[in-house]
Amino acid sequence: MDISVIKSENVTTTGGITIGQPDAPLTSIEFINAACPYCRKWFLKSEETMTEAVKAGRLKRIIKPFGKDKEDLQLGNLAHTYLPFDQPEIVLQTLSFLFTHQKTWRNDLTPDEFKKYIDQNLKLTPQDNAENLTAIIAEANRANIKFVPTIILGDHIFDESIDMTDLSQLLK
Repeated sequence: MDISVIKSENVTTTGGITIGQPDAPLTSIEFINAACPYCRKWFLKSEETMTEAVKAGRLKRIIKPFGKDKEDLQLGNLAHTYLPFDQPEIVLQTLSFLFTHQKTWRNDLTPDEFKKYIDQNLKLTPQDNAENLTAIIAEANRANIKFVPTIILGDHIFDESIDMTDLSQLLK
């Protein structure tokens, strides 16, 4: 990922799903798509480290579900419409479930089958979050963010390939 083209000054802390204390000294902004295998790798690999930093009050996470045009990310876009932005714990549980089970639904389900899958497994219904999702896409475009995951933590911009030791150091 070429981070030199990203205009991080155009990324805001508004919108998305906020997890953690509003006054935490560190903020991560994570542009992800629920159907992206690289986002899956990031989320599952970093989950313990990020959760620990949030619980310790050091980190506020802002997860920005990023709708992409790419064909194999369309079910991710659909999944985002089920995320209750005002219930961060449910969003984290939902993303954890979707990423953990991504291989069972990503390539095998039609949109209608996926809607049933979400209903049966997560008991979620579509949310009134289209305006939020549209704003996240516009923000990513202004910031020239093209790839998921893109994570901004202070002055650092990275993707799923960050080493967990390096991430832990950034979160201190």
